[in-house]
Amino acid sequence: MVAPSDPFVAIRDGLQPRLPLWVRGVIVLCCAIQGLTIAADLLGYPVVRQAALIFGGFWSPIVWAGHGVFPGQLLSIFVTYGFLHGGLLHLGMNMLSLVALARELNRLIGPRRMALVYAVAQVAAALLFAAMTPDGGPMIGASGAIFGLAGALIGFAAVTGWRRRRPLGQLWRGVAMMVVLNVALTVLMPSIAWEAHLGGTLAGLVMGAAMALTRSPRSSFF
Repeated sequence: MVAPSDPFVAIRDGLQPRLPLWVRGVIVLCCAIQGLTIAADLLGYPVVRQAALIFGGFWSPIVWAGHGVFPGQLLSIFVTYGFLHGGLLHLGMNMLSLVALARELNRLIGPRRMALVYAVAQVAAALLFAAMTPDGGPMIGASGAIFGLAGALIGFAAVTGWRRRRPLGQLWRGVAMMVVLNVALTVLMPSIAWEAHLGGTLAGLVMGAAMALTRSPRSSFF
């Protein structure tokens, strides 16, 4: 795939970058799970949502205990929590953010490396949440992984701009805006797991910066 030689320049043909197949799959799965839980609630089966939280949400005590209520839960919750959401507003905000970030980051690092960032950030988000809130849970939502994509975008752009000696004022304004938004969400919605946001962002920053450092400054291929 040929990409623009300068990640700070918009795609010349004016077309929006396509979403990778795996991103579409994540969106469809998150929406389908949310739809099923809503349908179950409407049909009088709230136990479906409760079971999803108990078995699929991320529980810090499970990590510290080293086992869950069924074999393999210690590992499975690092995956399943990212596909559960607390409602349509929570789902909508995360999916819109995922679309916006994935289109831009896909242009810079490609779908495979972006998938790696997403997966690592989701695990890192959960680990930091468990470390900082040992009694926390259930923690749900894709925002930890999505903040990882944002961190990767910032890390990649910062290193690339530094290597090409470009001014980074706009980039740092974006960083400041993300920090302010996260703080505001934490204040307005105390249930927000800011620890997961922080863990995902830090993992993404490191991976994005590393990917930029290992790429030729003049390379046009990803």
